[in-house]
Amino acid sequence: MKIKESVYIGLDIGTTHIKAAAYNGMGEIKGIARVSTPAHVTRDGGIYHLAGEIWMNTCKALQSCVEQIKGNKIKAIGIASMAESGVLLDKDNEPLGTVLAWYDQRPSQYVGLAKEKMSALDFFRKTGLHPQAKYSLLKFMWMKENTPDVWNKAVCWLHLAEYIAFCLTGVKLGERSLASRTMLFNIKELDWDEDIIHEFGIRRELLQEVVSSAKVMGTVGKQASEYTGITEGTPVTIAGHDHVVGSFGIGGTLEGDVTNSCGTAETLVTTIPSLDMSQFQQVPDFTIGCHVITGRYYSLLSVGTTGGIVEWFLNLTGWNYDQLLDVLAKENGVNKHLGFYPFMTADKKTGNHVQLGWFGGALTQSYSGQMAAAMIQGLSCLFRYQIEVLGGHQISMDRLLVTGGSTQNPYWMQAKANLVNRPLQLIRDSEGVARGAAILAAKANQFIDEIPVPQALTVMPNQEHHLELTEYYENYYLKNMELYKQLAVV
Repeated sequence: MKIKESVYIGLDIGTTHIKAAAYNGMGEIKGIARVSTPAHVTRDGGIYHLAGEIWMNTCKALQSCVEQIKGNKIKAIGIASMAESGVLLDKDNEPLGTVLAWYDQRPSQYVGLAKEKMSALDFFRKTGLHPQAKYSLLKFMWMKENTPDVWNKAVCWLHLAEYIAFCLTGVKLGERSLASRTMLFNIKELDWDEDIIHEFGIRRELLQEVVSSAKVMGTVGKQASEYTGITEGTPVTIAGHDHVVGSFGIGGTLEGDVTNSCGTAETLVTTIPSLDMSQFQQVPDFTIGCHVITGRYYSLLSVGTTGGIVEWFLNLTGWNYDQLLDVLAKENGVNKHLGFYPFMTADKKTGNHVQLGWFGGALTQSYSGQMAAAMIQGLSCLFRYQIEVLGGHQISMDRLLVTGGSTQNPYWMQAKANLVNRPLQLIRDSEGVARGAAILAAKANQFIDEIPVPQALTVMPNQEHHLELTEYYENYYLKNMELYKQLAVV
């Protein structure tokens, strides 16, 4: 008789997909299922989810994953999700209204009001955030004014990962890394900030007790077991904010580890020790929050919608990704005749973020291959620019870990390594968030001691190309960025 292998399921409630992945104690994936994350668009440009659809598709993903791993013993479940978005519940624990997507810009109209009540710097020193449309507080302000019937009936608010955990267990709890994205949580005191709550008229009872991601918060109930196929009594852990869980999942756990996540959007997540928030005399470009590792913090800096730019370029040219790689293989050296200048900027009044970029140089003498090479070169310069932003705040950066679909582009990865003159460790496990959620569940239940680290491919910088690209970066990219800042009106 075959001995059952113990596995741990990680749930990733993401922007485009809900994923359920099963890993063994060695960190090897044994099954994975993906179901779309339903989203809806309003006439005024709003974007929202429905809690019932999220739960239904989560059940489908779990059912499919369980079917794939028949014969294995599911020991625990960890749940990660996109941050900022959450579910309001009524007195009967039924969802109320809609779930505003984290990127819904309708709350942007309240950014100015938020800053009138409290300065952006005071917000940052308390919460690690400053007013932007995506944060939960701004969503609350929008709901209070635009859906008052829903708001007044609500008795509870849960982030999506916390809501799915509630559906599985019947227990209502919050988690620190997710609470860190509300603009209501004091990251130094590790509790809800009573002053902000009072200032903005948020009912305290809506906000739940907050626990660390390393805590078992409940077990799968009978009805949830029937819906999902997960055995009743299986321990459940809220893993937390997907960006941070993903960084943890690929081994970015030490001070000085920087995870460069490269999907449609690109981010830099850095593991840091406790910071003296009073050291900041102005709001930096990055945010700070509670890490999924107890006692640590993280900084999160957006690089830009870099993968989205590549997809935009492929749509224009009609190429597929393999064709792009073939073209890049033929384009060698630094391109000074044609430049691509991507820049992440924001409307200071509303907090809206818009990805901008332009080609400049000898356009009429250029061909598509040169444009492709210039694009990759420009995106790599943007990466260095943001790395230098972190460095300017004395944030330790000892290892650069890169994960996501863009790791499949060797020319892009080499250009990045050359520009920053540092090795890049490419992590090929594309399911870092689900992996991290599964490992956190195993750790919370003390089923494993050591964190299994996925295999990595190291890309070493080329010194000759580093000097050439640095000369381009300093004399072309940075100078054009400064010119753009003076001329651009968003």
